[in-house]
Parts: sequence; structure tokens; C-alpha cells
Amino acid sequence: MTDQSQRMQDLTPDQQRQRGRSYLTWVLLLLAFFAVIAGATLILIIIGMLPTIVAFIIDRSKGKTASICVGSINFIGVFPYILSLWSQFDQLDSAMAMVGDIFTLLVMYSAAAFGWLLFLTLPSIISSFVIVLQQRKVAQLRGEQKDLIEEWGEDVAAIVEMQKLEAQEQHMEHGMEGMHEVDLEPRF
Repeated sequence: MTDQSQRMQDLTPDQQRQRGRSYLTWVLLLLAFFAVIAGATLILIIIGMLPTIVAFIIDRSKGKTASICVGSINFIGVFPYILSLWSQFDQLDSAMAMVGDIFTLLVMYSAAAFGWLLFLTLPSIISSFVIVLQQRKVAQLRGEQKDLIEEWGEDVAAIVEMQKLEAQEQHMEHGMEGMHEVDLEPRF
């Protein structure tokens, strides 16, 4: 457990609420500052990055991996419009026109959808490749094992099989001991 998570657990609920309010206050102050300085850009970013905000809210993983994946590709869809906005003279009207244009929103939100697609499909594709590589390695090792058995004889193979069975029995014994303990804490 990290020091920061330990400190958060040590806080009382009132202290945690106070800290949450403090963070919210800073976020609101920063948003107000950016609204004054770059209001048109902020409007475009908030509307364009709505899928990322939703991904951040629903993502309960520790590293917020869905938020990172969706957010980075969503920003790729929003960025060209930010550059276009910065080249305009009347930025607020241009931002409102961009937000009102269905094609612009389609590009921004399609980029976020592509981020979700990557997040949901890549792990299974990568695991399939890893499984194929592992199966190939097992086949290679079995071929080497067969060559060794031919070279050293069947007695060596019998010794290895006995050791393997003993290891499986020990594993089963230790596995059954762990079955009696029940973990009631939820994992997030």
C-alpha cells in the first residue's frame, strides 16, 4: 500500500469530505481562470471531451486505464478543431459554431468511440497472440524433451514425472488450505 493511500485511510470521513471540497474548489478556480483567459477553447474542450469525462466517472480501475485510452484518442479528435479555433479572429462565435456543427461533434466523438474500441479489443487480441506464442514454446520444449529422453533414456523421464506429481500434490495441499479463508473485502 502506498503512503498516500495509507494517509487517506487514516483520515476521518469529515476530513475526507473537506479534502474533496478543497480539490473541487481548486478545480473550479482553475476552470474559472481558463474561462476568462481562454473561454472559447474551454467550451470546445469540455464539449468535445465529454466522452472522456464519462469514461473517467465510470472507470473504477486503479490506474484509470479506460480514461487514459479514451481520453488520449478523444483529444486527437478535438485537437485539430482547437488549432482551427486559435486561427480564428472571433473565437467565441467560432467555438459555438464548431460545437453546433454535427460533423465536428461526429469527428470528436468518433475518436472517443475508437478509443473505447481499442480499450475493449486490444487486451483480448494481445492475449490471443501470447497464447499462440506460449503454445509454440511448449511444442518446442516437448520436442527438446523427446530428444533428451531418446538420448538419456526412459529412466530420466520417470524421475521427472514423479517430481511433477509430487509438486502437483503439494500444490493441491496448499491450495486446499487457502480455501478455508474467506476474503470479504471488495476489490476495486
